[in-house]
Amino acid sequence: MKAAIISAALLSVVLIGVYKWWFQSGWPLSAAYAAFSLMCLATIPLCYRLFGFHDNDVIDALINREQQEHSEMLARLDTMHRDLEGLDNTEGAAQVHTLTQLLNDFHEVIANRFRGKQLSSSSYLNAARHVQNQTLQNLSDMVGIGHSIASLNRHQSPDNQQQLDTQQQRLDSLLQENRKLFAALSETSVEVANIQEIGAFERTETLARLNDLAVIARQQSR
Repeated sequence: MKAAIISAALLSVVLIGVYKWWFQSGWPLSAAYAAFSLMCLATIPLCYRLFGFHDNDVIDALINREQQEHSEMLARLDTMHRDLEGLDNTEGAAQVHTLTQLLNDFHEVIANRFRGKQLSSSSYLNAARHVQNQTLQNLSDMVGIGHSIASLNRHQSPDNQQQLDTQQQRLDSLLQENRKLFAALSETSVEVANIQEIGAFERTETLARLNDLAVIARQQSR
């Protein structure tokens, strides 16, 4: 949009010069032609919004953003899956698979369910991403804890047992937290899929629940 306005402004300046040179007009006519050119220039951003080009650009930006985040998260999950399997964390590896499925389902919701509805889609995207990122962070923490437990097991001593118990409790807590977040993400995805009218989305408790989860996720990540 900015490039189009700049190009149009430069073209207007050139055309004003050509007009004055060709018709050899006095300053009143030249000023009137310049004013007319500026008026035409001002219609560009107006038409950009009026004919839906702005909305289309916003939707395209949202889709590109979601696609980039989706790809980055899947790449991280692939690495975490290998790490957790190598650490014999079976449930952690299973949770990676669960989150991958949830992300793929969420990707389809954004791509299809909210097609052309950038405001509702953006609200849902922002809230859900906070929750998804928290589950991703929990899985990342599991990898770190797993390495710590492996190190403690290689150097067993009476003093290490308490640390092992603490690390195991932390690991169990992260697994439990992710179970709750997965359940919430699944429930809200089903609710969104069942909404009959897209306008009704903002009036349901679905987004409110996701926002509440996002607040909790941000607090827990501090």
